[in-house]
Amino acid sequence: MFLWAWLIGWSAVVLPLSIASFRGWAPRRVRSRTSPWGIRVRGVALLVMWVGGLVVPLGRWGGLVDEEAMFLLPAVQAGLLLFAAGLISGSQLGDRFRQRAAHPRAVDEGVGEVL
Repeated sequence: MFLWAWLIGWSAVVLPLSIASFRGWAPRRVRSRTSPWGIRVRGVALLVMWVGGLVVPLGRWGGLVDEEAMFLLPAVQAGLLLFAAGLISGSQLGDRFRQRAAHPRAVDEGVGEVL
């Protein structure tokens, strides 16, 4: 029963958010500080998280309950979730570099300042 509830609940929450983000939809405040490719990369990361959240329940439901599978399935799940975290971190880092490159150099150096 728990496996079905987890599959339905996880899919109902994460899947629509990931598809919307993958298609480029985001709230206005997120769009103002994040590039369109960053929003799509986060959508891909959410899809990877969705798959990672389904690995262990689907493995148990499929009959993988021996000792080797119970070691392998959580390791695969953790790997997928770390990969998704890396995608999100990379998109945030890319946005930070993009904003820094767009920042005018004169403001950093104080050119034209009156003392």
